[in-house]
Amino acid sequence: MAVKGKDEKSGSALMFGESISDKIRKRAQELFEKRGSASGDALADWLKAEKQIKSELRK
Repeated sequence: MAVKGKDEKSGSALMFGESISDKIRKRAQELFEKRGSASGDALADWLKAEKQIKSELRK
């Protein structure tokens, strides 16, 4: 059973055993791949992913 709590190492809330930063990292990777794996926009991918994940978690 997944436990909702706090990841002491990163300070991120845990949800279903995965930290928020892990979710953002995965989403940023998906965005990177979706745009053809072209380098140069890692920060933009991260910020967009962060916005999407945080929005999803608020729902």
